[in-house]
Amino acid sequence: MWAGEGPGDQVGPTPGLVEPPSSAPSPDDVDALDGVVRSIGDHARTVNLARAAGLGEALDDAAGGRLHDGRRRAAAELAHQLVGSAGTFGFAGVSDLAAQLERFFADGVYDATQLETARAQLGALFTQLQSDPDY
Repeated sequence: MWAGEGPGDQVGPTPGLVEPPSSAPSPDDVDALDGVVRSIGDHARTVNLARAAGLGEALDDAAGGRLHDGRRRAAAELAHQLVGSAGTFGFAGVSDLAAQLERFFADGVYDATQLETARAQLGALFTQLQSDPDY
């Protein structure tokens, strides 16, 4: 039987539940939240730029024939992290480019054409990370 349904039960708030606020948030609350979101987004951008730099180093290693299997897997993981973080923080295009780079590193085949394409994708990724996010 639910609270308020039995004989003698009074209908009222369920103990332990938090009641919603009685009014909409104030503009100051919204501005404060916006500032927090932007701060978190700025930090994510900094981390994502570092991830992208790591991908650039891995591309250099691949071009020089020095990309061993452990480093290749680490680069694929870096790209994977970038896919999720960039998409979450308003950089859908970066997320798409990072997904392509993730596949590049996961495949482990690096001919001249693929390396050139990957470098172009990484360049576009850096450019987009310099722009304003979409949120």
